[in-house]
Amino acid sequence: MDASGKTSTGPDIAGLCGLVIAVDDPGRAADFYCRVLGCRPLGADILPNAGSHRLVGLAGGGIIALARSAAREDVSDSGVHLALSASAAGRDGVARALAAESIALHRYREDRAAEQDDRFYFSDPDGNRLQIVARPGIPGPGVASIDHVGVQVPDMMWGEEFYGKILGLSVESRFGLRTADHARARIWARGEDDMAPGTRRNDRLYMMMGGQKEVPRTNMQIYFRAGDGIIGVYLATRHVQEPPEEDLSGAPRVLVAAKRAALDGAAERLAAARRPFRGPVEHGAASPVAASLYFKDTGGNFIELCALRGG
Repeated sequence: MDASGKTSTGPDIAGLCGLVIAVDDPGRAADFYCRVLGCRPLGADILPNAGSHRLVGLAGGGIIALARSAAREDVSDSGVHLALSASAAGRDGVARALAAESIALHRYREDRAAEQDDRFYFSDPDGNRLQIVARPGIPGPGVASIDHVGVQVPDMMWGEEFYGKILGLSVESRFGLRTADHARARIWARGEDDMAPGTRRNDRLYMMMGGQKEVPRTNMQIYFRAGDGIIGVYLATRHVQEPPEEDLSGAPRVLVAAKRAALDGAAERLAAARRPFRGPVEHGAASPVAASLYFKDTGGNFIELCALRGG
């Protein structure tokens, strides 16, 4: 434990190593990710507990499983998104490929300081919002790795308890608690600031105050460091029907790489908090993941803590 009494994963957590993304047609989706984003095909139905899927690889070693899913929640007005890193030239190449596909490119602005210059968002053909961030030192075209993900939870206190104490991740930054944060929301409400979905909201008042029925607010956000990656947790702007806590399969899912011992430690903390989980599960040699611990956070977001083969 650290000085605050929190369990710290420290170097046991390496970063974000994979994503399972819900799509209508895995083959069509894989063609898009390879043709437009420069991913490479790795085969079909390889990742355990991902259902029918096509697996594609990133230049930096990360994987994306494009999994067939008939029912998907519409989270287009939330902070939910997936961010991939590329070189500046690689991102320019993606922009040209998107233009050739007539896919709209959005220049949303984020509150997180590290993303102020990364105003590059679009949706894949299945409606999944993606962001490309430019990072120095990345060679070659196309996307290289998973930079960060954005998820939503219905209660930020529960979210911080889960990611901070149960998973032991440290807080990189947070927004939405200061008066200055809410002052910026008024600029957005006037239509003068093109903020990313899920970062602002209008709170309906119980009674008319000063001629107003609604007050613009900066939506609460907490960014947790997971190794060399970031998990951004947003307060949900509306209720989304969550799958049962014990349903630990399917998509969408975030894969977090960790040392094998970290899986056992996380399982102990989940058990102590009476949170459902499965594993650690050992996988056969055909899987790119040697062992997995499956669980969900307090917002129903599916997470796989995994020990990579040879790691």
